[in-house]
Amino acid sequence: MLHVGVDAWNLPGDHRGIGRYVRSILREWERSFAQRVRVTLIVPEWHTWTVRGRYRAEAGGAPYPVVSRALHGRAKLDVLWFPWNGVSWLDFAEPAVATLHDATVFAIPGYAPQTRVIFHNAAARCRALITDSVFSARELARELALPPERLTPILLGVDMPPPLALPPPVAGEQPYVLFVGTAEQRKGIATLVRAMERVQRFDPALRLVIAGSRGDGLNGSERIAMRALGFVDDAALDALYRGASLFAFPSRYEGFGLPVLEAMSYGVPVITTNVTAIPEAGGDAALYVPLDDDVALAEAIARVRSDPALAASLRERGRAHAASMTWTKTAAATLGVLERAAS
Repeated sequence: MLHVGVDAWNLPGDHRGIGRYVRSILREWERSFAQRVRVTLIVPEWHTWTVRGRYRAEAGGAPYPVVSRALHGRAKLDVLWFPWNGVSWLDFAEPAVATLHDATVFAIPGYAPQTRVIFHNAAARCRALITDSVFSARELARELALPPERLTPILLGVDMPPPLALPPPVAGEQPYVLFVGTAEQRKGIATLVRAMERVQRFDPALRLVIAGSRGDGLNGSERIAMRALGFVDDAALDALYRGASLFAFPSRYEGFGLPVLEAMSYGVPVITTNVTAIPEAGGDAALYVPLDDDVALAEAIARVRSDPALAASLRERGRAHAASMTWTKTAAATLGVLERAAS
């Protein structure tokens, strides 16, 4: 049985994409691969007995051993896994694998140079590197000057939501277009705001709902009927997905695009852009529009709103596509990379 030390430093702090990724893989290892893998959580705190309950709770409640980085050598690990975009410490001798989720820190202006250091450290210290898509593997290989075979793309997964007799109401927001993510330029939120301004001229009942942190992309949003909710918890997000008329995600750069797949799992028609890794998340189940084209986006929203057959087709194809991309598959492939690195 493989003994994996999981770098758990950000489990208490990350309840968004990467945190969901780590928790989902730990859950699947516990549920589906318990005969192949056992996990020890590696944490920065020296006095682990004061924090072990919090880390275990964040990891789903399983009674994982919790070990300090300073003493991790005593755990007799077969391999270390760093899932948070690089290696967070360097004092280790075990075989290691890091997940580098995308090349955003290299591709998007504004990131501090030190944010790239942990990527380079991972490339130098780890036997294998995992990333979220074929697109990200190519980007990272170029930016880190690595041979492509050093990077293994493993697509992310999704949990299919249980059916409900009736979708929960979202007071005052029916009907609405949903966007999930930070409201920043990289996510194409300005394009979405311009598109909604066009749509609301002939469909004034339709609102825009944004679930995610406020960023730099909401200039001009006062001209449209919109509600920016900020960060929402899983229960609220579940309700928002279930009640949405459609999901719009005109992002400019994604290492995968997990919200696209999540929306599809709820049967929400998805409109998104045909760039970077997004088609790997959306497959043939999304309605794609060109990058930064608010006219095309507005037309696509209007088509879905006015064509019940198109909306039904997108719902059906989206559910089928999401059901084929499970966290079990992601967890199995990740475990395979770790096993090979340890051998």
